[in-house]
Amino acid sequence: MTPESKKCLIKILVILALTLGVFLVPFESMGVPVNSVQISVIALFVLAALMWILEPIPIWTTSVLVIAICLLALSNKAFNFLRPEGGSYDKKAVAAMVADAVGEVECAKQPSVKDPQKDGTINWISPLEKAQKDVNERLTKKGKFNVEEFYTSMHYVLLSASNKAAEAAAKGTETGSTEPAQLAVDSTYQAKLAEELKEASVRLSQDDMQKRIKGLAKQSVNMMSSKNTMATFADPIIILFLGGFFLASAATKYGLDKNLARVLVKPFGTNPKFVMLGLMTVTALFSMFMSNTATAAMMIAILTPVLALLPQSDRGRIAFALCIPLGANIGGMGSPIGTPPNAIAVKMLQELDLNVSFGKWMSVGVPYVIILLLAAWVVLMWMFPISAKKLVLDFGEDCKFRKDAKAIVVYVTFAVTVLLWVTADLLKFGVDSNTIAIIPIAVFAVTGVITSKDLKAMEWDVLWLVAGGFALGVALEETNLAKDLISVIPFGEWSFFVLMVGACFISMFAATFMSNSATAALLMPILGGVAGGMIQAGSMDGQMAAGLLVAVAFSTSLAFALPISTPPNAIAYATGMVPSSAMAKAGVVLCMLGFMLAIAMSYMLIGMGFFS
Repeated sequence: MTPESKKCLIKILVILALTLGVFLVPFESMGVPVNSVQISVIALFVLAALMWILEPIPIWTTSVLVIAICLLALSNKAFNFLRPEGGSYDKKAVAAMVADAVGEVECAKQPSVKDPQKDGTINWISPLEKAQKDVNERLTKKGKFNVEEFYTSMHYVLLSASNKAAEAAAKGTETGSTEPAQLAVDSTYQAKLAEELKEASVRLSQDDMQKRIKGLAKQSVNMMSSKNTMATFADPIIILFLGGFFLASAATKYGLDKNLARVLVKPFGTNPKFVMLGLMTVTALFSMFMSNTATAAMMIAILTPVLALLPQSDRGRIAFALCIPLGANIGGMGSPIGTPPNAIAVKMLQELDLNVSFGKWMSVGVPYVIILLLAAWVVLMWMFPISAKKLVLDFGEDCKFRKDAKAIVVYVTFAVTVLLWVTADLLKFGVDSNTIAIIPIAVFAVTGVITSKDLKAMEWDVLWLVAGGFALGVALEETNLAKDLISVIPFGEWSFFVLMVGACFISMFAATFMSNSATAALLMPILGGVAGGMIQAGSMDGQMAAGLLVAVAFSTSLAFALPISTPPNAIAYATGMVPSSAMAKAGVVLCMLGFMLAIAMSYMLIGMGFFS
């Protein structure tokens, strides 16, 4: 066994030991009322966090493992021996609640309703038994049990039965008169039954009934919906990202990226300071719609010959080498597809019914990017002053816009897609960003711009990584773990400022040592659950929740300090021109500036009513 394999094995054993240790934690004695399934979800979070931090396996494979565990051990389609005893909730308790809601209604207890069996026979059961059966069926289909779902199911079932009885009374039907037991039901009985069932549905809203329903909900054990878990692979945000991948792949294949870089950098002249600003601007612009890693790799390739022209003693070489990863990392914050944390934040906002469109995100993200980009430029010139007086970027003689049919398809599709993303919400076209993303996918596939070979080369691992984060969010919501933890932690007593500062700092700190995508996948579902709980409790409104999640998304992308923080950082470090101390020095300063800017901008936008 190689030393690397031994190191990996030790990491895995440590991770498994800590994960299994979760099951030994005395949550009840700590005042945290969690059930067996919820403890398993907590263990899954520990497993995912440690796997993403220590990386004994690639981070995208951890996401696949998370989804597999959710499906096989935590969903309503899990192995039988892994499901809690008695199913996802106590069906006897539900039956008692239905009986209590109906009350002492004698006619509801008399056999009077047909219940067809699978073998074709007919059973006569009471309306009470029928209601109990229907409520259980509805809850089973929903896959979870909570106060709202139980109340809605009971209310629907009782009103539906009441309406049917009223219809039968109006028609004067006599169901069951041919049965041996002579269970004839006349219209008077049906009318009385309709009235009593309607009264029972009204009793559900009474305080004593609500307390009992809440008590029953606390005793329930909810499994995840396997359907919702599998749907994370095809979530609309995944399609949005895939559309971005198609655009990036086509742009690189037909030279649109290099040509745009040549055109956009040219106005900045030959002054080294402004050339660096131009490179940062172009890198940031590309990163809004392309992979940060691909953008950094492309721009470093363009920059390498130029760096060779600078004297070895010129500290400006470090500034130029750092300007590319900084531009890539900062630029990705500008659009929902620029970086996975943005997409995950948009997903959480959608879960809270706080839809922030592509254009609305950019109206926040682009100003943030511009301010932070200018700050980064000033910091680099201050820390690593440039001695050279003139620089000329050489893109090569073959760097020209192509004019063949497929290239024109790429240019037009790129322009139309980006234009729609930015303006669809403003012009009220009726389509959202996720739907628009299907345009480049369809056009490039049909026209042959993107082939099966190109398709295989795309960054599918990023999509799997994001899907794993979504699965953790589903686990938090559908097992009611988020709500139960929120009820224990007094978030409602915290000031919004303390919550935002704490969440943003934790996100920034964690992203410095692990993938920013993994950080967002881990923290966003938790913060989304916290925000949802605080909205329901009345200690936070929708605008504050949106501002919180946007600020956290920005903070998660402030991973500037270490070569391991992001792939663009690693690419710049690999050039050999960026000492880790220099990256840390500039990175820490910019992290703190970005951190303060994210909080200040979110507060300002909330005050302006921007997210309303």
